[in-house]
Amino acid sequence: AVQYVDEFDGKSIQTCVFRQDRDEGFFDFATPTKKVLAFYSDYIGPFAYEKLANIQSNSVSGGMEAASAILYSANSVVGDRNERWRNVVIHEIAHQWFGNAVTEYDWDDVWLSEGFATYFTLLFIEHYYGRDAFIKGLESSQRRVNAFHEKFPDYTIVHNNLSDMSQVTTSQTYQKGSWVLHMLRGVLGTEVFWKGIRQYYHTYMNGHASTADFQRVMEEVSGVDLSVFFQQWLYRGGELMVEGEWEYAPSKGEVHIELQQIQSGDYVFEMPIEIALEDQNGQREIRVLTLNQKEQSFILSDLKSEPYRMVIDPNYWVLMKATLKKRQ
Repeated sequence: AVQYVDEFDGKSIQTCVFRQDRDEGFFDFATPTKKVLAFYSDYIGPFAYEKLANIQSNSVSGGMEAASAILYSANSVVGDRNERWRNVVIHEIAHQWFGNAVTEYDWDDVWLSEGFATYFTLLFIEHYYGRDAFIKGLESSQRRVNAFHEKFPDYTIVHNNLSDMSQVTTSQTYQKGSWVLHMLRGVLGTEVFWKGIRQYYHTYMNGHASTADFQRVMEEVSGVDLSVFFQQWLYRGGELMVEGEWEYAPSKGEVHIELQQIQSGDYVFEMPIEIALEDQNGQREIRVLTLNQKEQSFILSDLKSEPYRMVIDPNYWVLMKATLKKRQ
């Protein structure tokens, strides 16, 4: 059964489902396709194809993002528009931009497809369903990244070991790749990140791109050297783990902070980290520190009073395990 759902920019949106699933399938796929197309077109750039069809199929499990025609498994149609399948639809539509219109050069760079689609699913969720739903998605992604890291601590997102394809598309290429984009947005700022994404898509639309190509575009747009950022998050394994203590010096109106990177190995991450100084009413002042050593000391001055509590990375910009406690 085929339904012509709507049009977007003069391009047909279609649903194709098994005849016996007609009512449930037409209901499930009627939304949010047009909203997703509009959001991605506005954020990234123009939709590249003449139509978009959501198709129920017995030839795939999950979703398969063919250009202009997305295949979904036979059991995807249930008639309740559940959140899981809603997010699969959003993810697969993102591939029309990243994976199809801009295709990675090699399997080494598959995060340019899967990490991007995963993060842009979250960006749509942030836009339409709010910040809390967005953070919930980031937290879910982090749990999967952490679980994978426990089994494969040295795994790198970009690598040239293609002998075992099960190690090519993993939670790291999806969820950690998504987090890399989120952290890049945090480092550059939302506006510059958005401009960089649009320039990347404009440059490589209907072509191929590598991780180095993406890095180069983001550096050109931002004016920031991102070599350390890309190296530590994409070309190296491991995880960032931080332990910290703080104390208040009332005579000086200062907070003294000691931070340690405690991950195994001798490598050190370099990242800006937000610290929130919170009063008893929940009002926060944000300060930014730069991590670049195994052990560091910081002084936060010009404080009117002792913070009620302090929170590391309060706005959830960095993929890390971190604690910050008041010194007893």
